Amino acid sequence: MVLRDRRILLSSIVLPLLVTPLIFLGTHWSIQKRARSLRQMVYHYAVAGPDRALARSVLSAARELRSHPESVVPASPPAKPHRHRRSNQEQPAQFRFEELDRAEPLEALNRGEVQLVLEATPGIGLPGSAAGNAPGLKSRDDPESEPARVGAPNLRLFYRADRDESTAALSEMQDALDQVRQAHRVALLHRGGFTYEPARMAVVHESDLASKTQVAGLALGKSLTLILLVFVLTSGAVVATDSIAGEKERGTLETILTSSVNRVDILAAKSLVILTIALIITLIQAGNLLVYIGLKLLPVPPNLAAAISPGVGLLLVIMFLPVMALAASGLLLISGYARSYREAQMYFMPVLLVGVLPGLAPFLPGLPLRSVVALVPVANIALATREILIGRFDWPMIGVSWIVTALAAAWTTRFGVRFLSAERLVTAAENDQVSFQGGPALFERQVWRWFAGLWAGLIIISNYLEKADLRAQVLINLAGLLFGGSCLMMWRYHLDPRQALALRLPRPWVWLGVLFAVPGGLLTSLGLFRLANLVLPVSSKMTEGFNQSVLPPGLSSFQLLIFLAVLPGIFEEIAFRGLLLHGLRRSLHPAALALVVGIAFGIFHIALFRFVPTACLGMMLAAVTLLSGSILPAMMWHGLNNAMGILMYKQQIPETELPLGCYIAGVGILAGAFWIFWRNRTPYPDLRRPTSKH
Repeated sequence: MVLRDRRILLSSIVLPLLVTPLIFLGTHWSIQKRARSLRQMVYHYAVAGPDRALARSVLSAARELRSHPESVVPASPPAKPHRHRRSNQEQPAQFRFEELDRAEPLEALNRGEVQLVLEATPGIGLPGSAAGNAPGLKSRDDPESEPARVGAPNLRLFYRADRDESTAALSEMQDALDQVRQAHRVALLHRGGFTYEPARMAVVHESDLASKTQVAGLALGKSLTLILLVFVLTSGAVVATDSIAGEKERGTLETILTSSVNRVDILAAKSLVILTIALIITLIQAGNLLVYIGLKLLPVPPNLAAAISPGVGLLLVIMFLPVMALAASGLLLISGYARSYREAQMYFMPVLLVGVLPGLAPFLPGLPLRSVVALVPVANIALATREILIGRFDWPMIGVSWIVTALAAAWTTRFGVRFLSAERLVTAAENDQVSFQGGPALFERQVWRWFAGLWAGLIIISNYLEKADLRAQVLINLAGLLFGGSCLMMWRYHLDPRQALALRLPRPWVWLGVLFAVPGGLLTSLGLFRLANLVLPVSSKMTEGFNQSVLPPGLSSFQLLIFLAVLPGIFEEIAFRGLLLHGLRRSLHPAALALVVGIAFGIFHIALFRFVPTACLGMMLAAVTLLSGSILPAMMWHGLNNAMGILMYKQQIPETELPLGCYIAGVGILAGAFWIFWRNRTPYPDLRRPTSKH
């Protein structure tokens, strides 16, 4: 059916096949044409400053040097050019500059009459500068040259960085002036009796130990995953949008879902169709790229073919399979969530922007694969791809990355199977019964949307408050964002605060369990952090810097307890063990519910290297809330846990360097605490129960 659909064939296969070559050819042609124009252009300049005769004499020497270099410079090897400049072999044979006499040189530069202004002054530190630092202009000061001498003649180049012809003129003029300066120095040394050529003194040789194959692999490894994600998402979106959202409008989805076909088979078939089309488009675009590279329309590093051997190519195909499966499942879910074909198209751009974001991980400097990023789907595959192409095969981390992304794809597919059973998926109506009635039932459906918005807001606010006072950060992030967002959700969906936040007293023995759980949970979390550090190492410098930023020395112990123990214990519990747990209680089984709430708790704390202990604490707090049926024990546990962490830091107790027996004892104490919770349990009301199988 897909192959018979002309719209899908046209938009997914034919158009990419035709448009991409036009884009590359048009871009290549325009760039080459502009480069030829700049190479043939005669640049105009104006001279300013009190010592214009000096500027004109230097330019006259530059013109003579370009025309007859042997008559100006003694026979000597040319000096090694700076890296950011053109080599001597690439320099033009002629001095392509003409002077225009202008009363206001800077105004002429702003109007585009000239491309450069040369200001000549008698010496640094002496009065008489005519140009100065005018608004909108840049003065070229060479950072690689030696400092200017007081009293020495000075030439300054003014140009417009927003005009490519002015930038090109600057580069040409800078090369010419450097040649004049070098020739003048050599001549002075020869007249003084120094016969040894300056270019042969203290010559620095560079030796790159990385092979050309590794350099080419690094260049390709940074962008390969990003390019693949763009191809897969853009090509698969057309098929995914028509697969469910389009069938809603045509009225054919109801017929499929009411047939005897298993819904798992339906979702699998649709996902495989999306994946197949995405693979076809990716192969077509890869073939296009190979053709463009063969025709030299795209610059590529040398030895690129050697970086991708047949074995490496097969390994990359295996690595990218879960990425493609995850993208296909995500696109299908977006199509199922949309009420219409047009709405699905509106969702595509945000999905594309979020989807390609993990592909940027290899561009972050110093981000290793053997870190917590290995637990982030797609981003870990991107880093593993870079390492594979470089030639570093860290097989344990490569395997972890593949398994994590494969599990994410499997979970997304399983979630899609459950989503197919929803009434809202079958009908194309604007609102189903839950959307029409609103209230708590609608909150359970939209709770993820709210917390995704809170997380995005937290990221944005944290960037602005990075250097702000700790008290301001806590008040804005916790009291303003988390607590304010929680109150807004309760008001929007008419939630009963006592029920949504589980504000009820637990059995008395639960409080004793909390007192045991605080040290046991802290030691267990630190032990897990130390265990994870063996696989995903975190430097002690990073940990110390984080502790210093969280625990600034200027605050008293009382203020630290208030802002880092009491307030987080209240506001964070209201958000996570309150509203998030309440909203997901009927969507997930209790064990999965505690796991998901804990992971969300860890993600909200932003510091990825502390994700393991933070998520572990979040899971334990969710578990005690589910067992006691109350949020109050979690609040007490959370506050005391943070207070104990502050006390350990103040007493300079090495949290991650304790004897192994301490962590084992912590696990035993925690097990005893949960035994108390279990014996005195009052389960959280209205939890989802396992479905019976017939």
